[in-house]
Amino acid sequence: MTDDPATVSESIDAELADDDAASMLAGQADVVDAVLAANRVFVAVAASALAGLEPEVTLPQFRALVLIDIHRSMTVAQLADALGVVPSTATRMCDRLVTKELVDRTVDAGNRRQMTLTLRPEGRQLIAQSTRQRKREINRLLKSISPQQQAELATSLGALVQAAHSSDRTRASRRLHSTPEAGSRAR
Repeated sequence: MTDDPATVSESIDAELADDDAASMLAGQADVVDAVLAANRVFVAVAASALAGLEPEVTLPQFRALVLIDIHRSMTVAQLADALGVVPSTATRMCDRLVTKELVDRTVDAGNRRQMTLTLRPEGRQLIAQSTRQRKREINRLLKSISPQQQAELATSLGALVQAAHSSDRTRASRRLHSTPEAGSRAR
Protein backbone atom coordinates (compact mmCIF):
# COMPACT_ATOMS: atom_id res chain seq x y z
CA MET A 1 0.00 0.00 0.00
CA THR A 2 1.23 3.45 -0.87
CA ASP A 3 0.94 6.65 1.10
CA ASP A 4 0.40 8.68 -2.07
CA PRO A 5 -2.01 11.49 -1.11
CA ALA A 6 -4.11 10.92 -4.25
CA THR A 7 -4.51 7.22 -3.43
CA VAL A 8 -5.37 7.98 0.21
CA SER A 9 -7.95 10.55 -0.94
CA GLU A 10 -9.49 8.07 -3.39
CA SER A 11 -9.65 5.46 -0.63
CA ILE A 12 -11.41 7.89 1.72
CA ASP A 13 -13.82 8.93 -1.05
CA ALA A 14 -14.62 5.28 -1.73
CA GLU A 15 -15.31 4.62 1.95
CA LEU A 16 -17.52 7.67 2.18
CA ALA A 17 -19.45 6.61 -0.92
CA ASP A 18 -20.26 3.34 0.86
CA ASP A 19 -21.52 5.17 3.93
CA ASP A 20 -25.14 6.24 3.31
CA ALA A 21 -25.03 9.08 5.84
CA ALA A 22 -21.81 10.50 4.46
CA SER A 23 -22.92 10.17 0.84
CA MET A 24 -26.18 11.97 1.65
CA LEU A 25 -24.16 14.83 3.08
CA ALA A 26 -21.88 15.05 0.03
CA GLY A 27 -22.33 18.50 -1.47
CA GLN A 28 -24.24 19.74 1.57
CA ALA A 29 -21.28 20.86 3.67
CA ASP A 30 -22.31 24.51 3.48
CA VAL A 31 -25.83 23.69 4.65
CA VAL A 32 -24.55 21.53 7.50
CA ASP A 33 -22.13 24.27 8.56
CA ALA A 34 -24.94 26.86 8.45
CA VAL A 35 -27.22 24.65 10.59
CA LEU A 36 -24.41 24.06 13.10
CA ALA A 37 -23.73 27.80 13.28
CA ALA A 38 -27.44 28.49 13.81
CA ASN A 39 -27.51 25.80 16.50
CA ARG A 40 -24.69 27.59 18.32
CA VAL A 41 -26.73 30.81 18.18
CA PHE A 42 -29.82 29.07 19.57
CA VAL A 43 -27.84 27.44 22.38
CA ALA A 44 -26.31 30.83 23.25
CA VAL A 45 -29.78 32.43 23.26
CA ALA A 46 -31.12 29.63 25.49
CA ALA A 47 -28.19 29.89 27.89
CA SER A 48 -28.53 33.66 28.03
CA ALA A 49 -32.26 33.33 28.75
CA LEU A 50 -31.46 31.17 31.78
CA ALA A 51 -28.85 33.56 33.14
CA GLY A 52 -30.16 35.55 36.05
CA LEU A 53 -33.27 33.43 36.57
CA GLU A 54 -33.94 32.19 40.06
CA PRO A 55 -33.47 29.46 40.92
CA GLU A 56 -30.47 28.87 38.70
CA VAL A 57 -30.75 25.88 36.38
CA THR A 58 -28.41 24.37 33.81
CA LEU A 59 -29.40 23.79 30.19
CA PRO A 60 -29.84 20.03 30.80
CA GLN A 61 -32.00 20.75 33.86
CA PHE A 62 -34.06 23.18 31.81
CA ARG A 63 -34.49 20.57 29.10
CA ALA A 64 -35.75 18.15 31.76
CA LEU A 65 -38.26 20.73 32.99
CA VAL A 66 -39.56 21.25 29.46
CA LEU A 67 -39.90 17.51 28.88
CA ILE A 68 -41.82 17.06 32.13
CA ASP A 69 -44.03 20.02 31.24
CA ILE A 70 -44.80 18.68 27.77
CA HIS A 71 -45.67 15.22 29.05
CA ARG A 72 -47.51 16.54 32.15
CA SER A 73 -45.83 13.76 34.16
CA MET A 74 -43.01 11.30 33.57
CA THR A 75 -41.22 8.58 35.41
CA VAL A 76 -37.53 9.02 36.09
CA ALA A 77 -36.86 6.18 33.62
CA GLN A 78 -38.89 7.93 30.90
CA LEU A 79 -37.03 11.16 31.54
CA ALA A 80 -33.67 9.39 31.40
CA ASP A 81 -34.64 7.79 28.08
CA ALA A 82 -35.84 11.09 26.60
CA LEU A 83 -32.64 12.85 27.72
CA GLY A 84 -30.44 9.98 26.53
CA VAL A 85 -28.85 9.50 29.94
CA VAL A 86 -28.67 6.61 32.40
CA PRO A 87 -31.36 6.52 35.10
CA SER A 88 -28.90 7.37 37.89
CA THR A 89 -27.98 10.62 36.09
CA ALA A 90 -31.66 11.49 35.70
CA THR A 91 -32.25 10.68 39.38
CA ARG A 92 -29.47 13.06 40.48
CA MET A 93 -30.85 15.76 38.17
CA CYS A 94 -34.32 15.25 39.63
CA ASP A 95 -32.90 15.47 43.16
CA ARG A 96 -31.57 18.92 42.28
CA LEU A 97 -34.83 20.03 40.65
CA VAL A 98 -36.83 18.83 43.68
CA THR A 99 -34.45 20.69 46.01
CA LYS A 100 -34.96 23.84 43.90
CA GLU A 101 -38.73 23.30 44.30
CA LEU A 102 -39.31 23.14 40.54
CA VAL A 103 -40.43 19.50 40.36
CA ASP A 104 -42.49 17.21 42.58
CA ARG A 105 -41.51 13.56 42.79
CA THR A 106 -44.10 11.09 44.07
CA VAL A 107 -44.18 7.34 44.51
CA ASP A 108 -46.40 5.68 41.91
CA ALA A 109 -49.38 4.03 43.63
CA GLY A 110 -49.29 1.06 41.25
CA ASN A 111 -45.53 0.48 41.45
CA ARG A 112 -43.87 1.70 44.64
CA ARG A 113 -40.40 1.45 43.06
CA GLN A 114 -41.38 3.92 40.36
CA MET A 115 -41.22 7.69 40.90
CA THR A 116 -43.48 10.05 38.97
CA LEU A 117 -42.28 13.56 38.18
CA THR A 118 -44.58 16.55 37.78
CA LEU A 119 -43.77 20.19 37.31
CA ARG A 120 -44.51 22.59 40.13
CA PRO A 121 -45.96 26.04 39.35
CA GLU A 122 -42.48 27.48 40.03
CA GLY A 123 -41.10 25.22 37.29
CA ARG A 124 -43.73 26.42 34.81
CA GLN A 125 -42.98 30.01 35.77
CA LEU A 126 -39.26 29.49 35.15
CA ILE A 127 -40.00 27.99 31.70
CA ALA A 128 -42.30 30.93 30.90
CA GLN A 129 -39.69 33.49 31.96
CA SER A 130 -37.00 31.79 29.89
CA THR A 131 -39.32 31.54 26.88
CA ARG A 132 -40.10 35.27 27.08
CA GLN A 133 -36.37 36.05 27.22
CA ARG A 134 -35.65 33.79 24.22
CA LYS A 135 -38.50 35.33 22.21
CA ARG A 136 -37.19 38.84 22.91
CA GLU A 137 -33.68 37.90 21.83
CA ILE A 138 -34.79 36.03 18.71
CA ASN A 139 -37.05 38.96 17.80
CA ARG A 140 -34.08 41.30 18.19
CA LEU A 141 -32.01 39.11 15.86
CA LEU A 142 -34.81 38.84 13.30
CA LYS A 143 -35.17 42.63 13.10
CA SER A 144 -31.76 42.74 11.42
CA ILE A 145 -32.88 40.65 8.42
CA SER A 146 -35.43 41.47 5.73
CA PRO A 147 -39.04 40.25 5.86
CA GLN A 148 -38.34 38.05 2.80
CA GLN A 149 -35.34 36.46 4.54
CA GLN A 150 -37.48 35.95 7.64
CA ALA A 151 -40.11 34.12 5.57
CA GLU A 152 -37.43 31.96 3.93
CA LEU A 153 -35.93 31.22 7.34
CA ALA A 154 -39.33 30.19 8.73
CA THR A 155 -39.89 27.85 5.79
CA SER A 156 -36.41 26.34 6.02
CA LEU A 157 -36.50 25.86 9.79
CA GLY A 158 -39.98 24.36 9.49
CA ALA A 159 -38.66 21.83 6.97
CA LEU A 160 -35.74 20.97 9.25
CA VAL A 161 -38.02 20.50 12.26
CA GLN A 162 -40.35 18.31 10.18
CA ALA A 163 -37.38 16.21 9.04
CA ALA A 164 -36.28 15.84 12.66
CA HIS A 165 -39.74 14.70 13.74
CA SER A 166 -39.84 12.01 11.08
CA SER A 167 -36.27 10.80 11.67
CA ASP A 168 -35.46 7.59 13.52
CA ARG A 169 -32.44 9.37 14.99
CA THR A 170 -34.44 12.01 16.83
CA ARG A 171 -36.62 9.85 19.05
CA ALA A 172 -36.66 12.44 21.83
CA SER A 173 -37.86 15.09 19.40
CA ARG A 174 -40.68 12.83 18.21
CA ARG A 175 -41.62 12.07 21.81
CA LEU A 176 -41.90 15.76 22.54
CA HIS A 177 -44.69 16.03 20.01
CA SER A 178 -46.38 12.67 20.49
CA THR A 179 -49.35 13.98 22.43
CA PRO A 180 -52.08 16.17 20.90
CA GLU A 181 -51.48 19.04 23.30
CA ALA A 182 -47.69 18.87 22.91
CA GLY A 183 -47.65 20.79 19.64
CA SER A 184 -49.20 23.82 21.27
CA ARG A 185 -46.99 23.53 24.34
CA ALA A 186 -43.58 22.91 22.71
CA ARG A 187 -40.93 25.39 23.70
